[in-house]
Amino acid sequence: MSLDNCRCSGVGSALFTGLAIGVVLGILLAPKSGEETRNDLVDKGERLMEMGKESVSDVVEKTKDLAESGKKKIEELKAAVK
Repeated sequence: MSLDNCRCSGVGSALFTGLAIGVVLGILLAPKSGEETRNDLVDKGERLMEMGKESVSDVVEKTKDLAESGKKKIEELKAAVK
């Protein structure tokens, strides 16, 4: 994993966190009834959870790809040494 990839995941994490905070503040400051606000929070929370699950799936997939690439490189190096 290169340094650029680390920076991208950090930026994505910060973006996701900022988005979540903005959504919660927007809902809490909106002029709605308590029930409407609670329903909105539940809906937004479910959407954020889904986005988080998708992000985790992406990271897992990239990690698998990276591991597979590493295995191939090791095999190539072993063959070159022999």
